[in-house]
Amino acid sequence: MKTIIRVFGKFLLGTLFFALMFLIIDSLLVPRIFGDVRPEAYEKSYYWGESFVKESSKVADLRSIKRTSVGDVLTSSNFDGQYIDVVRGLRRTEPVPISPKYRIVTFGGSTTFCVEVPDALTWPSQLAQKVFDREIEVMNGGLSGATFGDRVKAFEGLNLTNAGDVAVFFVGINDAVIGNQNNQVVGPLARWPRLRRAVEITLSWSNSGRLVLDRSQQLSFEITASTSEAVARFRQSLVSAEEFAASSRVRLLVVLQPSRLISVSPTWGNPTESVGESFSKSFRDFYRQIINGSDFQGRVVDGTRIFDSLNESPYLDFAHVQESGNQAIASFIFSELKKREWLN
Repeated sequence: MKTIIRVFGKFLLGTLFFALMFLIIDSLLVPRIFGDVRPEAYEKSYYWGESFVKESSKVADLRSIKRTSVGDVLTSSNFDGQYIDVVRGLRRTEPVPISPKYRIVTFGGSTTFCVEVPDALTWPSQLAQKVFDREIEVMNGGLSGATFGDRVKAFEGLNLTNAGDVAVFFVGINDAVIGNQNNQVVGPLARWPRLRRAVEITLSWSNSGRLVLDRSQQLSFEITASTSEAVARFRQSLVSAEEFAASSRVRLLVVLQPSRLISVSPTWGNPTESVGESFSKSFRDFYRQIINGSDFQGRVVDGTRIFDSLNESPYLDFAHVQESGNQAIASFIFSELKKREWLN
């Protein structure tokens, strides 16, 4: 009996020692040695750090469904964070005039929601700063992963605009390829499901688990339709947006958004993207047809060169940007609205 107790005691002490060593390594050494490396584009970003990265990752995929007159509409879930606030399905924009004359409502995907930056540095917020003295309110109706068609449905169903308002659609990236997108796990975690499950279980409290899972994933995309079908879907969404804007007397601006897959400034180099060649080819074909298509001329503004004047790349990947990129987008949208005399 004493032998059993002695063995059990040694086992318990060994287990406690192992757990203590793991906690020390996980909380102190792992973040220092393998912790999140600040991406080059974030080099001058004052807010970037572990708390921002965790909050940004948490908010990215939060969604809610709202029943409307045109059916169920996806919106972002409400969130009250240090960097990111979502109220009634809309990302917070600032500043907001006390008595706005009218609204500019922005629609788009993740590059409009802008989870990569705090509230004040999204491009809708930076646009709001430019029009604040004109007593114009800017609202952010972006939703991660949303297509042009998704946001047209939100335009029709969420009652965000009144007669005389402006609806801005910043679209293209999520429309270019029809298919199924996901983060594919590669390496040992793909071959050993039980190990992957153990890592996922510890993910919420373990730096090691989060690091291992993050570094084992890469973007994969299964194309399920031709480029011509993607263009046809985009065209139909454009028609629907135009018809609803006309019937509700809302002014409409549709901008084809930039992507590093379309063109790269020579000074930025050409880093390898985590997308396949078939995806890149279909993506470029789609953009080529939208830019050169006669039926899109005068209806869609080509915004693919928005970042050409920047000295440094704002890209975090092939689509998303940080604050300098959002500032360039806001300036471009402001210029287009001013050109149309919609800021009076």
